[in-house]
Amino acid sequence: MSHISQAKRTLVQEHTGSVAIRSDCLTSIAYTLLTMSFPLGVQAALGLVVLVGIIHFGLQGRQFRRGQLPPGPRQLPILGNVAQMTLEFPEKRFAQWRETYGDIVYLKIFNTHVLVINSVTAARELLGKRSFKYSDRPHLVLLTEMLGWEHDFGLLPYNEEVRKHRRWMHLPFFSKTSLSAFAEVQRREAVTLLTGLLRDPKDFGTHIHRYSASTMLQCLYGHTVASSDDEYLHLIEKALDETMGSSAPGAAPVDFIPMLKYIPAWVPGARFKRTALWVKTVVQDAARRTYALAESKLSEDTGAHFVLPELIKASSAKGLLEHERPEIMMFGLTLYAAGTDTTQTVVMVFLLAMVLNPDVYAKAQEEMDRVVGTSRIPTIEDRPALPYLECILKETYRFSCPAPLGMPHKNCEDDEYRGYWIPKGTTVVANLWFMLHDPATYPDPDAFRPERFNGLNDDQEDPRNIVFGFGRRICPGRRFADIGIWHAMANIITTFDVRKTRDAMGDEITPPGTFSSGLVNHPHKFQCSITPRSKQATELILGGV
Repeated sequence: MSHISQAKRTLVQEHTGSVAIRSDCLTSIAYTLLTMSFPLGVQAALGLVVLVGIIHFGLQGRQFRRGQLPPGPRQLPILGNVAQMTLEFPEKRFAQWRETYGDIVYLKIFNTHVLVINSVTAARELLGKRSFKYSDRPHLVLLTEMLGWEHDFGLLPYNEEVRKHRRWMHLPFFSKTSLSAFAEVQRREAVTLLTGLLRDPKDFGTHIHRYSASTMLQCLYGHTVASSDDEYLHLIEKALDETMGSSAPGAAPVDFIPMLKYIPAWVPGARFKRTALWVKTVVQDAARRTYALAESKLSEDTGAHFVLPELIKASSAKGLLEHERPEIMMFGLTLYAAGTDTTQTVVMVFLLAMVLNPDVYAKAQEEMDRVVGTSRIPTIEDRPALPYLECILKETYRFSCPAPLGMPHKNCEDDEYRGYWIPKGTTVVANLWFMLHDPATYPDPDAFRPERFNGLNDDQEDPRNIVFGFGRRICPGRRFADIGIWHAMANIITTFDVRKTRDAMGDEITPPGTFSSGLVNHPHKFQCSITPRSKQATELILGGV
């Protein structure tokens, strides 16, 4: 057993920039296993396993000696840093490691290299200036190969299909003319949001979700949502819910062991495979039926330019529709998924922050009354004249970044940064949450203080330069999303008082102000009082002006 003790001491040596797993240690383990009292067949099998391990880690050790890896917490053999990770708010764990290891932290999850970026400076250098190296995505077997999202350009490596899809987005979501037309859709849907809040204020979460979802359905497909029972609303939401439920962290090991995708669905323990097959049919059904919805709009001469009908017409005119139809089908679902959850989350955070900071809300209402008055609902043309509302919007982004770790990048070739070697294929995670909570940039980061963006502090970074990501994979719909969020905030401020609700004894109920952990950090369910500011405000809402 002395061989095992020696091997164990060697294997737990501290990681100091590269993983040093020595082949003599593995040889010692192999010798010990092979000399124990196992049957000959078992000895041969164990010997083969260990031999493969020696070759694997030996080659890996040779690879690591090419350069010094960035600093990070010590690793365990095979597991790497798995034991030190947490599924609950990993962004906060990464921020803690920054204090010890600096603003770039190297981890290893099983055999996956991971680089965590904890500063805007490093993010802009690597993901921005070197975006030609850092614009790939880690391959997600479950989502792209098994659940039917193989044409989701947010998940694909930076290939020609991604470049084409981003070109598809450029005209509708960057053109001033198109954004202006979409702003009118957002304004009308914001009035519908106000109507819902007027009729059933306690169910404000549902109304906000409908606002973001119906806006996307209108702009993408030209479809107007008439009620919460809308067929297409439920169709897409079902596809997204089933996708998220089956691809949650830990749902299936196939992303870590890709060969598991070849296991027959009938094999015991392959429930994830059976679930994936069913979810894929749900996703494909949603893609086909929403594509048919877009096709049905081609015969309508409305003069409007909605995204998918326009794509279908352009592709057909070029003779490419047969080839591009599967991509166009998923293009709509991809944009819907990206645009609904984050938008509704930011609006919900705004409401929560206003309930907890009534002085901020009162100041916003004062500005709105002074600039817009009380006889109309604000439009996007009023935006430049409402600087305090702009400060609130920026602080809402900063206070609770909707996607705290953004979308992971992957480098397509070896790189060197600050003297450290970053191996090709490293998963690169930008800790957006910490960048927006770094006390060196945003003093008292846990406080909601819109005044930090009043222009008196030159070093206050605009959160919009961070929250939408970096480089070539920056959110292409960021301008559209920002305008939609502004519409919801401006309309609510104009027409409603938002306060803490009271219990049966008349005491105020203070929301906890806490958030769930995940790809998107949603506020935990909370209560609030939403009431019309005046009779005139009620008439404005019902009049829809």
